[in-house]
Amino acid sequence: MEKKAAFIILKKVKYMEADLIIHALSADGEKKSFLARSALRSKKRFGGGVLEPTHQAMLTYNDSRSEGGLCSLKEAQLMEDFAQIRRSYDTLEFGLQILECIERVSQEGDSSSHYLYNLLGHTLKMLEQTQHLDLLKIQFYLKFFLQQGVLTAEPWMAVFLKKPIHEHLSLSTEVKSSPAELEKIRTQLESKVRQYLQNASL
Repeated sequence: MEKKAAFIILKKVKYMEADLIIHALSADGEKKSFLARSALRSKKRFGGGVLEPTHQAMLTYNDSRSEGGLCSLKEAQLMEDFAQIRRSYDTLEFGLQILECIERVSQEGDSSSHYLYNLLGHTLKMLEQTQHLDLLKIQFYLKFFLQQGVLTAEPWMAVFLKKPIHEHLSLSTEVKSSPAELEKIRTQLESKVRQYLQNASL
């Protein structure tokens, strides 16, 4: 049965000569894997770099699993490219790290994790706008750990956890920690994220 729905592209892998395997997250938080035949040749169905990671796209696909358990991707239309993420190496690097976090913990067949989609989409949007990258990183890591059920809450975390990601821009006026303190916190959280993702893939 052919379906059409919005997804955020998490990962793409070249397959054969001109095909792509696409991993993407639905608005329900379900990870789906697609085979996009001739994607590297077809400008009509997959033009404009629509299948790049971080892009939000409307995907038309056949949901019946066939080759390797993959859905057949028929067409993709770009909805949001989050272009400003690519304004610097640091913002792009963090954008790709966000995708890795979500890709590792999202599950095929899980259609009840919409919070993952919301966390991903809002963080990408704020990444386009923030002037305080360390604050956004800390906020994302804490909310990611909280939603994974592995966060031991401490008093200093409250300001980051209470503030929704889509209101991130006002966070800088509420956080009282010094830049040095924030850098230390960010470094510690990044280390914990790396360890968690290693275990999540086992």
